[in-house]
Amino acid sequence: MTTLVDSWARLTTGRVTRFPALRGVFTPRSVVYGLVLIILLAQVALPIAILLFTSFKDARPTDADFFSLSFTLENFRDAFASGRLLNVTWTTVQFAGGSTLVALALGTFLAWIVARTNAPFRNLVGVLTIVQMAVPGILVPVAWTFLASPKIGAINVAWRNLTGTDGTLFNVYSMQGLILVNGLTMVPMVYLFVVTVFSSMNSSLEEAAEVSGASKLRAVRDISLPLAAPGIAAVAIMALMRAWEAFEIPWFLGVNEKIFTYASEIYLRTSTPPSNVGLVSTYAVFMLLGAVVMIWWYDRFNQAGERYAVISGKNFSSVRMDLGRWRVPVTILTFAVLTLVILLPLFMLLWMSLNPFFRQFSWEAVTSLSLESYVAALQTPNIMQGFVNSLLVGVLASVGVLTLSTLAAWFSARRVPGGRLLYLLTSVPMALPNVIVGVSFLWIFLITPLPIYSTHWALVIAYITIIIAVVSRLVSARMLQISSELEEAAQVAGASFARAIWTIVVPLLSPALLAGALITMVMSFRELQTTLYLAGPQTRTAAVVMFDMAGDGQFSTVAAFGIVTFAVLLVGLVGYNRLNARMGLEGGL
Repeated sequence: MTTLVDSWARLTTGRVTRFPALRGVFTPRSVVYGLVLIILLAQVALPIAILLFTSFKDARPTDADFFSLSFTLENFRDAFASGRLLNVTWTTVQFAGGSTLVALALGTFLAWIVARTNAPFRNLVGVLTIVQMAVPGILVPVAWTFLASPKIGAINVAWRNLTGTDGTLFNVYSMQGLILVNGLTMVPMVYLFVVTVFSSMNSSLEEAAEVSGASKLRAVRDISLPLAAPGIAAVAIMALMRAWEAFEIPWFLGVNEKIFTYASEIYLRTSTPPSNVGLVSTYAVFMLLGAVVMIWWYDRFNQAGERYAVISGKNFSSVRMDLGRWRVPVTILTFAVLTLVILLPLFMLLWMSLNPFFRQFSWEAVTSLSLESYVAALQTPNIMQGFVNSLLVGVLASVGVLTLSTLAAWFSARRVPGGRLLYLLTSVPMALPNVIVGVSFLWIFLITPLPIYSTHWALVIAYITIIIAVVSRLVSARMLQISSELEEAAQVAGASFARAIWTIVVPLLSPALLAGALITMVMSFRELQTTLYLAGPQTRTAAVVMFDMAGDGQFSTVAAFGIVTFAVLLVGLVGYNRLNARMGLEGGL
């Protein structure tokens, strides 16, 4: 690799010396900057541009007059005239808002228990949150279908057997059901961010309140929560953005009851022929506008963070609150939350994977458990191909994401002119819902003359756009800790720009790069929305294979494949969180 780096540097220098007038312009550093800028613009700006362009067209991307300068507002008129857009918008607002409230309440409670109290088994909470994040997203609605569907759900069957009635305790196909299930899936993300807020708070403030006669509950209400409120609000906006783009739960649990969010509506209109490209893009534009507002709001909270600082050099104390007689009730409540968040769905998936077909819990069913579904999953060609495709796309996407993140972080950290622009371009995808990335690149690949659509490269390009915002935060934070003196010393000793980056910066960045590679691999296995639009018959990933098999009713095989994938992802997530803890960085999935 070093030989290639040196060869590239000599080649670039040689070309410049033939044209002395360009020596100060086309330096290796400026050439690299230009390439990174062009790639990031293609990855971020082009999808947004093509989406907006398509929303004002009545021609399909493959039509000859698609690039004509004739535009129309007909798509927007149709969306509003039918009332469908307003209905989908209101449904998405209810779903996202309700899910955020559920996740915020439960995630904040778990974070407070772990960071601020002496409750027993605190460390187990953190472990189980990582476990939940390793469950492929497509398996969550599958598990809850067999837990709480009105007819065959284990919870409702047990309720009817207990009460002797024909009633339903909980209907997972209702709006309330969608909100609860989606909120539970976001609890780990909320917990991981809020726990850092509570951990950094000065406990001397709560102690002073108790000395003044305030009860523990009042100290939490009047001291802890108000101080943590700005951080919690920022996390709430992040959760709202995640719920705004959620797809798996609205699609599997809401479509039968005609509950459509933006993500499920766009996929339905795209996958059901004949699709109206302009109208689909119009829905996506309004979805994007909502996401942009939320990312702007989130940025405002981050910029105002210093006004709410709770750590200083003045008598900082971090003493846990003694729960006293509340230890047992709080512990029971904590495990009740963890049961809903992870234990119950994971147990259902394991139960389904050990039965050739779904059966209610009984001793007879326990005595006939087998590994047949695992054997069938491992012997199914589509499943193995999906696993290999996820692995291949994850490796290739890791290379692209890490390369772009490293170079963008270097130009930004070294305050090179234009470096801030690269950093902003790597952050823009935070405002792009995955469904919009999938739809936009679908139009792009249909237009381009290169045979990219439905290939592995199509997935790699889209995955880079989705993942780079998360990884670039890790790399940028680490880059700021590396002094520029090290590279300057190498260049004074005769090293080229490329060699200095490769031999000095990259090794020092290795913990962040490894964490970025792990998170890219995990997200490559979990990502579904974008892949549904871009994958072909031979490039379906593990998530798409599970999606198709669940649609065909092969639930036992899906559960078995999901458990295997879960084990693989869990290893990656544990490695990522350990590296994250070592570097003292903040991040989540």
